[in-house]
Amino acid sequence: MFAGKLTVFTAALDGGLLWLVVLGAVNTVASLFYYLRWVVPAVRGEAPGTSDIRPSAARVAYLLAAASLIGGALSGAVLPMFDGALLQ
Repeated sequence: MFAGKLTVFTAALDGGLLWLVVLGAVNTVASLFYYLRWVVPAVRGEAPGTSDIRPSAARVAYLLAAASLIGGALSGAVLPMFDGALLQ
């Protein structure tokens, strides 16, 4: 998701649409507050027995979060392989 936003923001900046980049950045920061409202309690950890989240669901969530972070970090190496492939 980060790589996509970065690509769109860079294209908008190259097109001279600074106002759109600023608006997108403000929207991204606002969405972080919304998402963190849900993520922080899950990561913070509650006392045993107070959470109704199954351990298997928590493991899947942690695995997918790690995969998302790794995918974002590797996107710089992967995206050039698709250069022009989607334009055909």
